[in-house]
Amino acid sequence: MYKYIAGWLGLLFFLFCSYAHAQQVHGSIMDYDSRQPIAGATIQNIFTNTMVTADSLGNFAVTLEQGQLILFYKSGYKVEKLRVPAGSIPPYFKIFLKQAPVELPEYLVKNKTKDWKEDSIKLHELYKHELEYAKMSTAQKMNHPFSAMSKYSQQIWAFQDDFSDFEKEKYIDYVFNSQVVKRFTGLSGDSVKVYLKNFRPSYDQLRGMTDYDFYSFIMNSVKAYRSGVVNPRRSIPRGAQ
Repeated sequence: MYKYIAGWLGLLFFLFCSYAHAQQVHGSIMDYDSRQPIAGATIQNIFTNTMVTADSLGNFAVTLEQGQLILFYKSGYKVEKLRVPAGSIPPYFKIFLKQAPVELPEYLVKNKTKDWKEDSIKLHELYKHELEYAKMSTAQKMNHPFSAMSKYSQQIWAFQDDFSDFEKEKYIDYVFNSQVVKRFTGLSGDSVKVYLKNFRPSYDQLRGMTDYDFYSFIMNSVKAYRSGVVNPRRSIPRGAQ
């Protein structure tokens, strides 16, 4: 009986501490140069992976705890980071974003999410305007040279190319991963890392494979890896390409 009560008291204490540490704060996001509010900016808590969106006046409310990392980003602005300070958490934050060429948040490039489909949907929604910005044909560029050569158009088109490459690399990471290799081959530790790096297929290769082709690719390329192949592009046995 006493153990039962003690267990419940421990659970209540844990919940109380968690609630006490978590705190909702408010804030606003503004343009660094114009000091005007930025509507629709995204606020993301990296620790909890929760996201909220600033309203039409740039205002937001987010729940956070000491030591957590919060990101603030909006298409066309440099990503700003805020490490929640230890001690008393200020009840209000004012964040200023500087305009910059469109780019993917640095944390996404370095830490690609495992949930490829969900992340892709979120990113396409976030950068919908830039991704839907129409590219010009050769004839259109000749007829509208000033639009084609404008700094804004060049930045948007460069971003579209970078985004496409990023999505392709992320898809490869999602399909060709250490868990799959371990399950099929028994490789472990550093061997898996070396194999994944040296025998990484291209995006077009993966998209053209059936499940059986993918399984055969792994088995044949691992066989080549175990035999000491150094340059897999030239030395993978027939059928593994």
